[in-house]
Amino acid sequence: MLTPTTYSPESFTIEHRPEQHLLIGRWLRPVPLQELQTHYEAMLEAALAHNSCWHWLLDVRRRPYRDAAAAQWFGEVYAPRLPQVLGQPVVIAYFAMVSQDVASEDDTLRNNMAQGSLQGSRYCYFNQEGEALAWLTQQP
Repeated sequence: MLTPTTYSPESFTIEHRPEQHLLIGRWLRPVPLQELQTHYEAMLEAALAHNSCWHWLLDVRRRPYRDAAAAQWFGEVYAPRLPQVLGQPVVIAYFAMVSQDVASEDDTLRNNMAQGSLQGSRYCYFNQEGEALAWLTQQP
């Protein structure tokens, strides 16, 4: 059982789109790692509150997506928990204003994508929100 997480809506928002079985998390400013971890925990809680919603759009345009410490924490600590807690792998579209090819040039992000694949999860990076949403609707 997760403890309810609180966070400032001035730094992060969560939107649920039930018709698409989708959660959207948006960072509104750069945040330190501890606050970022709180936001990801809030996403997991929201996913559980909405019938284990496993399709996520994460808008990371306003925070650094190439933060090595954050990427390492995500890949080693947070992401491995998701399929266990939600009962299935997650599908995450990152709206980062970069393409999948650019994101995969970063060793830590490439390792996270590979590790996610081993767990059945899928992560993809997009430079257009519409493309990210279209990709999510095509995922099982």
